[in-house]
Amino acid sequence: MRTMPATPSCRFEIPPEYAAVPHARRTAHQIAAQWGLPPDHDRADTLRVIVSELVTNAVKHAGMLSPRIDIVMRLDELGDLRIGVHDRHPFRPKALLEPVDDDSGRGLHIVKALVDECGGTAGIEPDADDGGKTVWVTLPLY
Repeated sequence: MRTMPATPSCRFEIPPEYAAVPHARRTAHQIAAQWGLPPDHDRADTLRVIVSELVTNAVKHAGMLSPRIDIVMRLDELGDLRIGVHDRHPFRPKALLEPVDDDSGRGLHIVKALVDECGGTAGIEPDADDGGKTVWVTLPLY
């Protein structure tokens, strides 16, 4: 029988390129499956969409300033999965936190709706060390 650490966590990085988005999505999905999320569960689909949108935004808006994009995942003792996507651009996307009237930010509106639908949370944390930020979501898996 395999034992898991009390709070499993991992970090992986991708280059700031659109071609890396599918890799990030697959890797996040595989990690969540190792932590007990059934691959055919609705939450697995939610996870794939959220990772795709967050990583795509990081590539689009921060790719020029970030030598890499970091994805951090952690499963807490309550069964909540926290996913953070870190880049080195100081711009903080408003669409995740407040309504936006223009044509941009649709992907983050989708992320926000998915997070709200499953009772999760979302936010943005600035990083004083490199001037960037982490856009994160927390999803209850069970």
